[in-house]
This record gives sequence, C-alpha cells and structure tokens, in this order.
Amino acid sequence: MQSCARSATIQPLHRRSAGTVAAIFCFGLSHHTAPIAVREKVAFSPESLAAAYRDLLDQGLVKEALIVSTCNRTEIYVHGGHGSNRQALQNWLCAFHQIDPRSLDGHIYYSSDAEAVRHLFRVACGLDSMIIGEPQILGQVKDAYQAAADSGAAGPVLNRLLHWTFRVAKRVRSETAIGSAPVSVAYAAVSLAKQLLGGLEGRSVLLIGAGDTIELVATHLREHGVSTFAVANRSSERGEQLAAKFAGNAHTLEMIPSLLHDADVVVSCTASTQPIVSREAVSAVMAQRERGDLMLVDLAVPRDIAPEVESIEQCYLYTLDDLNDIAQAGMRARREAAAAAELIIADEVGQFQQWRESLDVVPAIRRLRDHVEERRQEEVRRFQHYLDQGQDPHAVLDAFSKALINKVLHDPIATLRQPCQEATNESLVAALDILFHLSDAEG
Repeated sequence: MQSCARSATIQPLHRRSAGTVAAIFCFGLSHHTAPIAVREKVAFSPESLAAAYRDLLDQGLVKEALIVSTCNRTEIYVHGGHGSNRQALQNWLCAFHQIDPRSLDGHIYYSSDAEAVRHLFRVACGLDSMIIGEPQILGQVKDAYQAAADSGAAGPVLNRLLHWTFRVAKRVRSETAIGSAPVSVAYAAVSLAKQLLGGLEGRSVLLIGAGDTIELVATHLREHGVSTFAVANRSSERGEQLAAKFAGNAHTLEMIPSLLHDADVVVSCTASTQPIVSREAVSAVMAQRERGDLMLVDLAVPRDIAPEVESIEQCYLYTLDDLNDIAQAGMRARREAAAAAELIIADEVGQFQQWRESLDVVPAIRRLRDHVEERRQEEVRRFQHYLDQGQDPHAVLDAFSKALINKVLHDPIATLRQPCQEATNESLVAALDILFHLSDAEG
C-alpha cells in the first residue's frame, strides 16, 4: 500500500489540550492562608510597584503581570515568561522583600488558567473577602490594574482579563444582592437610618463617643450623604480629632441635651457605666423640636441610652442586639447571593476560556490567508496577460475563478485521496464538513 506522504503532519480532530497558548497563573497568599505577621512581610507599597514590575520583566519571569496587594492579600497574576515555575516566583517575591523563602512555606497558593481566572473573578466580586460582597476590593483591583498598565506590565492578555473581570463584577452586583444586605452592626445602623428617614442627604447626626466603632459608623454615614456631624465626647482631644476628620464640631457630654434638638440621628458608644442620655432629656427635647422623627442607636454595653426612650413618640431606639440580628440576617442573604454569583462566575470563566482557546488558531488562520493570497496573486498575474491581449473579460473572469478554485483546493483534495489510515481520513472528512458546513449544504 502506498504510504501517506504527509501523514506526519496530519493529526486527528480533537479539542486542544491545555498549554498551546501561554497559561495565566495566580500566585499568592491571603487572610485565608496566612496571618497578618506573614502578609505584612510581602505587601507592596504603591511606591514599590514600579520597581517590582520592572524587576519581573527584566528577569524574564513574566511577559505580563498584575500585582494585587491589600491588607488581606498579596497576589501576582502572570502570563508568559517563566510564570509556570512556582518556586521561581516565590524566590523572586522573597528576594524583592528580603525575607527567608521558608517563611512562606504552607502559606502560598498557586493556580493556572481557568482556576486562576475564576479566582480573580471571585476576588473582584468580594466572594473571597473577609466580609462577603464588600465593595472595596473591586476598587483595589482597578487601582492595581492601573499601576500595572502604567508600568507597561499589562499586555493584551491581562488587559482583556481585567476588563472582563470588571464586567463580571458589574454583572454580579446588578444581578444579585451580594452587596445590598448589611453585615456589620455599623452598616446595619446606617441602613436602618436610611430606611427610617427616607434618605440621609442633608441629615444631621450626633455622635456620642469617639472610639473606633463610632468612627466606622460615621464613615458609613458620610458615604451615604451625611455632611453635618456633632461629636460629644468625654475626652476633648479625641472628640476634636474625630470631629475634624468629618468636618464636624466637638462638644462636651454636658452639651448633649441641646445637641439633641438639631439631630436626626444619634449614635452612642462609650465606656460609661451609667446611661448618658436619659428619658427626661429626650422627652423635653421632643416637646420643643420640629424636626420630626429621631433615630437613636445605642451600641454600648452597658447601654448609653435609657431603654425608656423607646416609649417617647417619634423616637426610634435600636440596641446592639437589634443590629446584631440585622447583621446576621444580612450575612445569610449575602451567602445566598454568593451562590448565585458563583454560577455567573462559572459562566464567565467558560466564556473567557473560549476566547483564550481561540488564540490558538490565530497563527493557523494567518498562514491559511497568506497561502490563499499567494495563489490568488499568481492567478491574477497570469490572467492579467489575457486581459492585456484584449480577450473577452467575462471569459477571462470565468477562467480565472475556476483556476483559482483548482489551485486552492488541489493540495487538500490530494491529501484526502491519499490512502492514509482510516481514522485519519475520517477526522479529515469531519474537519472538512465542519469548516465548510458541507453537511448543512447537503441538507
């Protein structure tokens, strides 16, 4: 039997195996795998990122890179270069930060291709955060991408990946309730105030105390439109510092009765062993003021606001237990939304991988186009001679088209007719049907 002259170049039809196109890798650690004492050793400051990217590129470790460094994680996403060498990346990271490589043992995670893409999508959507669905991480990923782009480290593949990531995060936010339910007592307090008062823009807030909890509540309130703050605190120095941070005014605790008159929301959290806000003080204020409802949030244990305040008309008092219940319900709602978000991410990972796989055929398409173009130009030159001789253009065009078809199809047809192995012939015929939709044409 005659041998198939081109059998060495003919491969059965199948889906590509991973690795034809340079893979995307994720290398790093987070609050899931490392304590803060380890995380802080490998954190990148904004000022050090340019040098880090330059070092990665100059050493040939990567062709493209993205470094996401926050208080909870340091992750390096790479494409091309020697990114497949986990140990090389770990050695580089330790050398850059001048730490012992053994200090990262047991803390590093590493993934590639679909799993690396899925991880980045989950990170940007807040599914990998300490608090499910928190929105700050998306802004941090965007900042990281900008730094990579500014340093020339984000090439075509990571550019596409990051823009895809932002679209996925937007889709998750719009199609699920991942970020809507309050999951901390501070955020629950603000959500309640917004719901009770129908919005917080233009509202006046009295903060009693100046600790971390009060500052967190004030931060959330400002994000929701509050611009007028009064701070009443036992320590004037700390009170003035907090008031200055939120463009408010500092007062002593003795001023609380008069401050209540102009407040729409009161949030209290001090270390007092006795109530600071009495029923009598609130009742007297409510009898005189014309501002409408007054919301009071007591985050202290023991309580700062007398429980009897709740019985006063137009006063709404919420305690730490009330807000804890709301926060727990919010966490359950976010977990349910996270399940829906995972389905969206799985779909988007599949679509991104399809785009990645399409990159495999780009060189083959270019070779095919170049091959056909060369045949076309040969025939154009040959048949231009007949036109120059004054022959019938219609006859020349007809002959040209037939000659071009014969020239383009000669090699494929010759290959099909060669007595190769049956499996090879079947794969070639199947490929022919798929490429030219021949089965559809026959039907």
